Amino acid sequence: MKTVSGLFLFIPLFVLSVLSAEVCMRYDQSSTCTSYPITDFYFSLPISQSDSIIIRDLDLTTSLGWMFALDGSFDLGPSLFFSAYRNGGWHSQLGIRANLRYHLNDEFNLDLSPGLILTDSPYQDGFPGYTVELSVGWKDWVGLAARMDIVDTFSGQDQVLHIGLRFGSYGGMGLSSAGIIGGGIAYQLSRMD
Repeated sequence: MKTVSGLFLFIPLFVLSVLSAEVCMRYDQSSTCTSYPITDFYFSLPISQSDSIIIRDLDLTTSLGWMFALDGSFDLGPSLFFSAYRNGGWHSQLGIRANLRYHLNDEFNLDLSPGLILTDSPYQDGFPGYTVELSVGWKDWVGLAARMDIVDTFSGQDQVLHIGLRFGSYGGMGLSSAGIIGGGIAYQLSRMD
């Protein structure tokens, strides 16, 4: 019963914090902002993958969302991601993530982002999959990321571990814009394969 009453207390407090959030275009630990956009772009290379028909050699991912500061150390928010990957031809994924950010200090943060892959273009029926990412970033500008994708295929599961470079803030915003255009083209090409 305490859990249910705690939930009823948490929801109005969360809604109130969202409505009273001070928006920043980029998170700055020293400012008073309590809400900011996620505009990340990733270049990653698969370092381990299961034996399947999908053998990836490059992955470009855009993640767009919104974060809310919970206290001085933790931020939480949802995001939408779009991934274009190459395996002889271009293919794409679309999904959603929950993002938890822990500020190690004023300069470095650690992010954990579990999510769902809603579509993967080689599988026209949109076989669902899962993704989880762990990354460390410097001042929301640049960071290193490791991501595991698990996608249900016709013959089992495709598991791919990626290691890559993440760009956030303004760099990520510019690269994401280019990525959305390039990813849209990749998606259209993948529909023709």
